[in-house]
Amino acid sequence: MSAFASILDKSGALLLLLAALFIVMGQMAVLLLFVQEKRSRRQTAAAAVHLLTGFLLFVFLLDSYDIVNYPQTQGASIRSEGILFRLPWLCYVCLEAFFAVRLALHDWNHRRYTTGTVTADAIRQAVDLLPEGICISAADGTIRLFNLKMDALCRELTGERPADARRLWAYLEEMGEDQDGRRLVHTPRSETWLFSKGTIAIDGRVYDRTSAVNVTERYRITEELRQKNAHLHDIQRRMKEAAELSGEMFVKQEAAVARSVLHNELGQVLLMGRYYLEHPDTTDAAMVALMTKQMNSFLLGESRAPGTDAGDELRQAVSMAGSIGVSVELCGEAPQAERQRALLGAAIRECAANTVKHAEGDKLFVRITESDDGAVIVINNNGKPPKGPIVESGGLLSLRRGVEEAGGRMDVQSLPSFALTLSFPK
Repeated sequence: MSAFASILDKSGALLLLLAALFIVMGQMAVLLLFVQEKRSRRQTAAAAVHLLTGFLLFVFLLDSYDIVNYPQTQGASIRSEGILFRLPWLCYVCLEAFFAVRLALHDWNHRRYTTGTVTADAIRQAVDLLPEGICISAADGTIRLFNLKMDALCRELTGERPADARRLWAYLEEMGEDQDGRRLVHTPRSETWLFSKGTIAIDGRVYDRTSAVNVTERYRITEELRQKNAHLHDIQRRMKEAAELSGEMFVKQEAAVARSVLHNELGQVLLMGRYYLEHPDTTDAAMVALMTKQMNSFLLGESRAPGTDAGDELRQAVSMAGSIGVSVELCGEAPQAERQRALLGAAIRECAANTVKHAEGDKLFVRITESDDGAVIVINNNGKPPKGPIVESGGLLSLRRGVEEAGGRMDVQSLPSFALTLSFPK
């Protein structure tokens, strides 16, 4: 087999030299990778020995190739000297093949190591893939680590890459909304991010940590709830005002009803007294005295108004009309419902008083008609017709309210004669 010196001036020597160069480059990469990954001392030392051996082989091949192809001494003497030149060239091929196999084993071992071990690159890649922004900086603001999301956010907000964490936080304090020490920032893409600041201890040193979380959906829901809450507060305020107004209106309505009742009852008692003075022979003096006593008790707040005691109010109204000189003629069957009988009694009392005061009459005609639709009551008198349209006030107005509350209807006719019509559905 030919010696190594015999192929130095041929292309085979150049191929061995190039192969040695690539092997040295691979061994250097393996050593740097082992150091970066903090492999065991044994593995790192083995990689260093392989690199040194491969480098020495490369240097030997390079010097040998230069000596032959760029001679500075006699090539014959070089070929004859040294045991390394007398070795078969196949030995060097086998040595390089051994180094190539070792590189292949290192590559396979590295792939297996990275698959089953959490390396720094894996951590870095995982941090970059996080949907939240992360920035780790020193106390002076020098950024040590930031992921892709934080880089994109800084570019979108400030227009430049993050270079100083303190300047970034100052911008967030100026542009963001305060949220208990955190900052709520709206981006130009209509997203909402919540930035927070804290510290983290690594290998005994304390670093500043700035993180960002996308809260766009939560912010939208919160704003929607805030608007609905404000609307509910407005409704509550208006309901409260309406309740206060309703209470005030109810009090005023009750006061108006009380004044109306007092006006009607007092007017009837006064009319009864006047009629007694004018017709003492035909008037029941005991009834006049009783009604006067009841009215005085009512005015003093000791009892209810006259004529409102328990009992048949229709019969009491007819009796009251008779006491002021007005006779009542009922035509038809009186209603049996207590509410309708009470309203009919109130209508007779009011019409009897108005007959005496305004119409100068002494009779009331009450016609009651029953049908499938309900009852219709028409009240007339024998007095003078009204001089014009009747303005409802006092007793008539109170009577209308009572009829309408009972589900009925009241109509007042002034021409050609007075007529009061009450209609109650069945």
